[in-house]
Amino acid sequence: MKEIREIGIEKEMFLLDGKRFIKEPKLYGFPRDEFEFLVELRSLPSDRLYPIMNTLNQEELQYQLRANKFGMHLNNSPNRYITSRWVENHWNKYNLHRFDNCDYTKNIYGKPKESHHFGVLDDGEDNKRLTAGIHVHFSSRDSTTGEVIQLPVEEIVKSMDEMFVKEIEDSERNKGEWEPKTHGFEYRSLPCNADIYKVLKTSFKILREI
Repeated sequence: MKEIREIGIEKEMFLLDGKRFIKEPKLYGFPRDEFEFLVELRSLPSDRLYPIMNTLNQEELQYQLRANKFGMHLNNSPNRYITSRWVENHWNKYNLHRFDNCDYTKNIYGKPKESHHFGVLDDGEDNKRLTAGIHVHFSSRDSTTGEVIQLPVEEIVKSMDEMFVKEIEDSERNKGEWEPKTHGFEYRSLPCNADIYKVLKTSFKILREI
C-alpha cells in the first residue's frame, strides 16, 4: 500500500482600518472564518513544502492588495483586545449564538476552560481577547483507494508543541489543541505570526518520521 501524506495551512488575520478598528471581512469580499471577524487564508494541500507556501503567500498578497484598496490592512498579530459589548453585538448581528454548543476542539492534555475554537477568550471583567492562529492540516490516505489512514494524533500534536514552545507561550495560546476532520485532523495551537517556512518544514519532518 502506498500512502500519501499531505499538509495544508489555514492562516487567520485581522482586517483593520486606518484607526486599527476591526472590520468585518464579509462586507469587503474577503474569505473569512465562520465567526465573521477573521480573514481566513488557505493554501492548497500538498505532499511538498513549496506548493503550500507559494499558494498561501499568493493568497496573502492578493488580499493585502485588496485591503489596501479600501484603505485597510491585514494585521498579523495573534491577539486583539476588545470590549465584551463589541463581542455581544457581533454575536447578535451574525446569530453566532447558534454555535455556543459546537466547540469541537480537543486537547491532548485535557481541555482547558476556553479553547481557541471561537477565537474569543476572557480578558477581565469587561474585556475580551480575540485570537488569530495558524491551523496545520495533517492527512494521510491510500493512493489506490483514497481511504483515509488514521494518523497518531497525540504523537504529532505533542511534537509540534515541543517545537513551537516559544511561539505558543509568547502569544498565550493553548498548547495541545487539535480538531478532527474528515481528511485527518488539524493542529490549532500556533499563532498567526508563526514563521510559515518553519511551520511547514517542522510539520513535514514530523509527518515523515512517525
